[in-house]
Amino acid sequence: MEMAIKQRVGAYLEGTGTTKEQLAHDLGISRGALYAKLNGTSDFSLPEAYALSHLLGCTVEDLRVPIAR
Repeated sequence: MEMAIKQRVGAYLEGTGTTKEQLAHDLGISRGALYAKLNGTSDFSLPEAYALSHLLGCTVEDLRVPIAR
């Protein structure tokens, strides 16, 4: 089953101790914009996806790869 990006980002944040507010700041977007992107009502732009993967220490593909349960 594929893990939603919201869950995947949450797992990375939990592992690093970073807050969603700090992540939004680091990405240069508002907290509301981050929540919309994590909830699927808005998409990450390609530059945002690369910045997100860099900040989280993973690849863009890591954000999309299904995780087996």
